[in-house]
Amino acid sequence: MSTANATATASRRRPSLRDVGRSPLRAVRRSPVTAAIVVLVLATSVIGVVMRLTHGVAAGHHAHAAALGDAFGPASFGPLRVFVVSTGVVALLLTLAGVVVLVGAAERLMGSWRTAVAFVVTTVVGTGIGALSAFVDLDGRNAGALIAGRATAFDPWTAIVGTIATASAFAGPLWRRRIRVGTLAVVAALFLYAGHASDLYAVLAAAAGWVLGETLRNAPKRVGWTRSSHRETRVLLGTAVLVSAVGPVIALVSRARVGILAPIAAVVGAGPVTPVAGCRADGVAGQCLRGLLAYRATDPWTLLLAVPPLLVLVVGGLGLFRGSRFAVWLVVVVDLVTAIAAAVTYGLVPGRVERLHGTEDRLIVTLSIIASIAVPLATAVVLVLLRRSFTVLPTRRRLAGFGIAVLGAAVVLVVVMLVVADASPVRIDEPWRIVVSALGPLAPTTFWEHLPRLDPGLRLTLGLAGPILWLVVAVAAVRPTGAAPTDTDLDGSRAAREQARALLVAGGGDTFGWMTTWQGNAYWFTADGRAGIAYRRNGGVAVTLGGPFGHQDARDDALTAFARFCDDNGWTPVLYGVDETVAAPLRALGWGTLPVAEDADFDPRDWTTSGKKKQDVRTSVNKAAREGITATWSSWQDLPTATVRQIEAISEEWVSERELPEMGFTLGGVDEMRDPAVRTLVAQDAEGTVLAVTSWLPSYDQGRVVGWTLDVMRRTSAAPNGVMEFLVASAADRMREDGVARLSLSAAPLAQAPSTASARGSAPSDPSAASAPSAASSSPGEGVQNLLELVGGVLEPVYGFRSLLKFKLKFGPELHPLVLAYPDPVALPSIGIAVVRAYLPDLSLRQAVALARGRG
Repeated sequence: MSTANATATASRRRPSLRDVGRSPLRAVRRSPVTAAIVVLVLATSVIGVVMRLTHGVAAGHHAHAAALGDAFGPASFGPLRVFVVSTGVVALLLTLAGVVVLVGAAERLMGSWRTAVAFVVTTVVGTGIGALSAFVDLDGRNAGALIAGRATAFDPWTAIVGTIATASAFAGPLWRRRIRVGTLAVVAALFLYAGHASDLYAVLAAAAGWVLGETLRNAPKRVGWTRSSHRETRVLLGTAVLVSAVGPVIALVSRARVGILAPIAAVVGAGPVTPVAGCRADGVAGQCLRGLLAYRATDPWTLLLAVPPLLVLVVGGLGLFRGSRFAVWLVVVVDLVTAIAAAVTYGLVPGRVERLHGTEDRLIVTLSIIASIAVPLATAVVLVLLRRSFTVLPTRRRLAGFGIAVLGAAVVLVVVMLVVADASPVRIDEPWRIVVSALGPLAPTTFWEHLPRLDPGLRLTLGLAGPILWLVVAVAAVRPTGAAPTDTDLDGSRAAREQARALLVAGGGDTFGWMTTWQGNAYWFTADGRAGIAYRRNGGVAVTLGGPFGHQDARDDALTAFARFCDDNGWTPVLYGVDETVAAPLRALGWGTLPVAEDADFDPRDWTTSGKKKQDVRTSVNKAAREGITATWSSWQDLPTATVRQIEAISEEWVSERELPEMGFTLGGVDEMRDPAVRTLVAQDAEGTVLAVTSWLPSYDQGRVVGWTLDVMRRTSAAPNGVMEFLVASAADRMREDGVARLSLSAAPLAQAPSTASARGSAPSDPSAASAPSAASSSPGEGVQNLLELVGGVLEPVYGFRSLLKFKLKFGPELHPLVLAYPDPVALPSIGIAVVRAYLPDLSLRQAVALARGRG
């Protein structure tokens, strides 16, 4: 292991001045298309500016200068106008950054010639198809000339978006999904809210790039939905929600706004503080639409009043990144309110729908109404369907604080509005509208057609009440959503988790010891705090994660005390994955046991690769040495950023290939690898490409690491055979150098070695009970055993537990049976379900049916 680390360190030496000087040349050679586009963008933009300035000064007349500026503008460059940026220095810098970052990434993913093809094809297709929109907006003009003009209105960002969308087909599952979702979210927001022609071209170019990428990519196509990890689902949905919060702001400040969702921005921006022309209860939908499209946030005050509801979405989006279930429901509520406000504003007030078909803009009005209602509803539906990926629940104290703050603010604001209304010289015939106005920017605009006649004081009160309430909601939601980056105790379990970590460091635990520090566990501690147990409750069953941890002399008493604690709460205690030292005293109390796994470990201090049984391991180590593969032992925080990103991509690829949800409980992932106490062992080739990764959980005794337990094992599809054997052998070398006494290959859940797979029921110390169990006691146990074997068999093609056990046997480890201990055989059916739920908490009904039928 020391040799491997030395090699890895040497390969990461500091670059010399000569290397720095050569790096731009290497970048140009590596990405010639990107370099050429950068040069063309700079050249054409500078030439365009010089031509405008030169002819403008020579003309000496403003009107003549404008005409010459048009003559020598982007259109005069012909096809090269795709490179011209003529809207200012900031736009030029942003375009150059887009070319370097996005087109450069595309060229690295799919090569130079494909990048050039994508840059041209997606621009032509996106702009060409987008030009057909001229038929919707002819206004008596010549169709041919208008279409020809739009078909040659090339734009740099159309090409950039189309190119990166094409390249997404060549990325792995992680970045393919991120590129597509991110691109779609941005271009869709610009198109739906601003609606410029260039926004339409970008959407079409992205779609063309998606199709072109799949065509150029010479690989088998996967049909159907590709599963993503819970972490990635949170990232994608959080990003989409944040973009949806920015969309209305884009529309409010846009100079030319024709997007079909632009009226939502006006609804948000106007609310009860500003009347919108045509939006009356007896008005016409087309007139209201045109009034909303014409509405502009012309002053900071109006824009400030529009921000609070969007700020709630920002808080909710940040909470989604943290996995907050409360953030899901917060965003759902805001989206539902938005959809209802749009529906009432457009069509659900009597007398509006009937007049809709008489408007001259029937198609546009209909699309705008449908989109304004359907888009927020669709976002809410997606969040509800994927809510199981958001597992972090806030404490009752945080929920109570949120409820009290929001309810209290609403009551105070409504009372103030009613008092002001009562004192106003202009009477309000329907006071309930005052209560609705507490929605502020999301209140239906049709409720306020008589707003100009109201008393100025009442108008001011109504205008401020809603934004204040939404601001209170946003601020109060920070804690229950965990939106603050410094918030590390969203579910209120940090203190218990830290206590568990302290006990594990001081006294240690069993095979699953460090796994008890993962999210999702509840904790119980002895009265003196010297031992504890981690468990997960499903219904009336509390399934522990291994046995007691902490000081050795306190663990036996913790067993009976925990059983009494569960009994006091009406739960059935189940100790899952405990060894004989824990199972023996429980059997003496009349508990039954069932085998569930095999723990495999060895002492790395005297372990070698010699011997016939370790031939595969020895071959893999020698092969890795010949191919220049190195193994780097590090914490997650000390890994280079490039390595971290590759590990995340490998993990996402691994998840996407599974047909069932991610498993938790005793199987970790990227989130668990981030623990500073955990170590990663990364296999990389000579170029630094990550081939495989493993993670190792510490085992302590009196504050000193005495062992490491293997957790995550993931590799790329292109990794050579034997890379995992090489990593485990490298870990053994490292642990030998550190004087560690135990290397555990962990327990393959729901899998037993052939010698113990048939063991059922009672303790090995009671041969008669094992060989001839009574029918009364064996039948329920056999039922649960059959269920666990069924689950293990069905999950074998997906997770390979039994294959994993065979892999571990290559290293010649000692095997220690792990059992499930239970106090009451009558509860075995519910125990079996609780164990399955511990591993698959978000198992859907369809997947459960497939599981019962024996299908993956």
